[in-house]
Parts: sequence; structure tokens; C-alpha cells
Amino acid sequence: MNRSQALASTLLGCSLVVMGCVPEAVQWDAAESRVRAVAAPQSRLVLIGSGPAMVAGWVPPLVPSEGEVGAACRGTMVTALSPSDTAYAAWWAPQPDSSARLVVSRSVTGGLSWERPVVADSLDRSHAGCRRDPPAITIDAINGYVAVVYFLQAREGPGIFYTHSMDRGKLFHEPVPIVYGERRSYASVASSGDTVVVAYTDPNASEPQVWLATSQTTGHIFEQRTAVSSGTAVASLPLVAVHGRRVAVSWFETPRGGGTGVTVVRTGVLR
Repeated sequence: MNRSQALASTLLGCSLVVMGCVPEAVQWDAAESRVRAVAAPQSRLVLIGSGPAMVAGWVPPLVPSEGEVGAACRGTMVTALSPSDTAYAAWWAPQPDSSARLVVSRSVTGGLSWERPVVADSLDRSHAGCRRDPPAITIDAINGYVAVVYFLQAREGPGIFYTHSMDRGKLFHEPVPIVYGERRSYASVASSGDTVVVAYTDPNASEPQVWLATSQTTGHIFEQRTAVSSGTAVASLPLVAVHGRRVAVSWFETPRGGGTGVTVVRTGVLR
């Protein structure tokens, strides 16, 4: 599927939601949690426990030194570690024309050494240099697929995109658009088998708000998009986790006009 076909599918799915033909993607739990803290940069959100008793928690990142893996835009490197000690790192590599490539490297030593990077997306058309938010990366515990989400100025317009590798990071599929929009946006990704979830700040909102995109087709198409934050405050820095049908989304929320922020966590079940 090319990007034009993916965009058509996206627009069709949104139209069906507007007409009420598609139920909301998540049945949210009645309560949400709020803590006066913010997750450390590039942490992962995880679900701990089993069944309805699962709770959300944060795992600190494993970050290689940038000298180990070649040129990288400072502050954009993110990693994911599997139970088998296979790790992946993704980052923006600057180009001479001030565009950047999204690259991914694999480690089979738990992050002690890293392989030569592979280009995951080379279609950036911006001149932003290294003024970029980091991508997000995950390793699926069921099938071993590697997925990355990121904001990119593509040929057809800026937006949040998803790409994944089904062969241990050797080749990445053509990127799929999550949403188009002008505002630079942060995103997070998690997967559980065929289910892929992406939490992101809406690049079209006048104030940052968190949305969730869901796919039941390993990310080849994202069938539904759901608003997660309430819209009554500024919501940023989303993180997402999924285990089976259970999903959790966290974000940092501050009152409009300023004030003390809190981290909000919502959990629920994918329909």
C-alpha cells in the first residue's frame, strides 16, 4: 500500500466514525489516576500484572552513547529492549541539506554493542536540521516486529507516520500516515501481535491534546482514532502501552494559562 492509498483509508475511517458507523475504539475504565510527577524523558509505559488488575508503570530508557552508532541529532535517540537482550535504537541522522533520515540500529548484546544503522525513512523534505522531537520505538513481545512512529515533513505534507520491520530491523515497510498536520507533534507506540496502538498529540489542535490511533492489522492500516484527553487542559508527552486487549495511555497535563501539572493515566479495553 502506498501513502496515497493509506491516506484514502484514513479519511474513509474518519468519515465512518463521524457518521457513527464505528464504535469508540476503547472502553475506558471508570477511574483514571493522577500523580504530581512526570515520566523521565524517553521512558516507556508498561502494563504490569494480569487481567483487569493490570496497572501502568514506567520503565527508564536504555540509551547507547551517540558515539557508538554514528551521527545523531542530540536528544533524539530512543531505544527498546526485548526479554532476549535484543535491543533497537532509533534516531534522527542530520543531512547536509538540513533534512534528516530516520535510522535504526540493532544490538544483540543488550546494548553493549550496536550494528550498522539501517535507514527506516529517508523522505524528510524539511530544513529543520536537528530541531526535532525524538521518534518512538517498540519491539513486539509476540512476533518480534520493530515499530517506529515519528513526526515528518513528507512530500505530501507534514504529519505523524508509522513504519515497521518484520525481519529484525533489516528492512522497514513504506511509512503509513497516522494523521497530517502542521504542528510538530510527539508520539508513542506499542504493539501486541496484530494490535498496534499509537498515542500522539494532535498536530491540528490549537492547544496540545492526546489522541489514540489503533490498528488490528499490524499497522498496515490504522482503522480508528480516538480522543483520549478531555480537552479542558493542555495535554502533552503521551505514552502508550498494550497487553492483549488491555491498553494504557499516560500524558502530562497542565491547566490552561499555566499552573502545576500532573501525569494522567487512563486504562481500558480495546473493542
